[in-house]
Amino acid sequence: MTQKSTHKNSYSAEQLCHSGITNLIGMQANAIDYIDQAIAVDPQYTLALLVKAWMLHGGRNPEALTTIQNLIADIESTGVNRNTREWALLSALKLARNGDTITGAQILDKWLNDYPLDLLVHQIAHEEIFWTGNAKWMRNVIERAAPFWSSDADDYGAFLSLRAFANEEAGDIDSAERYGRMAVEMNSGDIWGTHAVAHVLYMRGDTEAGIEWLQDLSQNWLGANQMRHHLWWHLCLFLLEKAQYSNVIELLHSEVRNPESSLVVQSPAAPIDIQNYSSLLLRLQLYGIDTSDLWDPLVDICADRVNHLGNAFGSIHDTIVLAATGQHTKANEFIKLMRAQYAGQTNAVALSYHKVGIPVSEAVLAYFRQDYSSVLRLLGAVRYDLPLIGASHAQRDLFYHLLIIAAEREANHSMRAELINDVEQLGFAQVSNRAAYQDQRH
Repeated sequence: MTQKSTHKNSYSAEQLCHSGITNLIGMQANAIDYIDQAIAVDPQYTLALLVKAWMLHGGRNPEALTTIQNLIADIESTGVNRNTREWALLSALKLARNGDTITGAQILDKWLNDYPLDLLVHQIAHEEIFWTGNAKWMRNVIERAAPFWSSDADDYGAFLSLRAFANEEAGDIDSAERYGRMAVEMNSGDIWGTHAVAHVLYMRGDTEAGIEWLQDLSQNWLGANQMRHHLWWHLCLFLLEKAQYSNVIELLHSEVRNPESSLVVQSPAAPIDIQNYSSLLLRLQLYGIDTSDLWDPLVDICADRVNHLGNAFGSIHDTIVLAATGQHTKANEFIKLMRAQYAGQTNAVALSYHKVGIPVSEAVLAYFRQDYSSVLRLLGAVRYDLPLIGASHAQRDLFYHLLIIAAEREANHSMRAELINDVEQLGFAQVSNRAAYQDQRH
């Protein structure tokens, strides 16, 4: 049975956990502090243990695996009743940790079908489905619940933020913008709503509006978790369109991954920070900017992560760093480890490595070896499967940029035209006017 102790500190643990959940949904950096305090007050408070485990899992940091497994053992020792929210969260977590993210997300989906107002489970399911790459599923879960929500609900703005991003990734950017702006009007510090609208403006190619949107709201991000860094990453995408390369490099060090930031000090190997930083550096390089002296902060971090697998999108970015810094032998070893780790496995995470993570990592290494025909062969063959690694259209756009550059350097003009059409079909507007896709022959 889920523990709800009757001793005098029980209520305090519940309240602390509630505050932690509120801040988790709001993407605030102090969410984990509240959850840790709740656990300190009542070490057998199941929900707090589950929330902490899901928070660590959501970070996609392989270094947290042991802690998550210990938390699962602690949760199971409390005795979790079947057909409870805790049981759904625990069952889904165990499946996700074993690579079966789709079955885990299906359990959460089923729970939300019965309890459509459970915002915590919405938040967790939203992220899990996001990493399966199934944007339509992500949107369907939210839209199915929408009729049960009302504008006077305390958490309505946070629900709208989830609704906005799910719709954006599924291709309904007009609805996404409407929901996202509503959420931010209700709470100017709504991180996920701000993020969703930034995606809409990027898909539309509305660079000026994107810069204005993010700059005007940036003062509200100070208490946020690593999503604060990611929003600055989004601003950098717009600045790249304006060829403001020096500004992007300055923001790389001051906001995207400032080594003196408390968030970076506490978690120097946070995957989202590494992905933000490395993808911006590769984009700069693809624009012809010399980035050779900018990779150093990630050299040792990524070299130490080659035994840590579990998220193909993250592994590709580790490979980018290894390849960009001349560690080609280590990059090859890393790719061999990916194959060995998932040999014979068929779960969702294994599939993401087999179908996409490994060939894209090989293509990245080929690019840095100036073997552009291999980039086209390896990456070109799997480009329609890219959603299997999760992440967003904006994040995966990097790989199409890589393909375009390879096609240009191979003078493969028909392939280039085909790739441009692919990008348009993904929902990007004004593709021919985007800096990444302008024809370099003219």
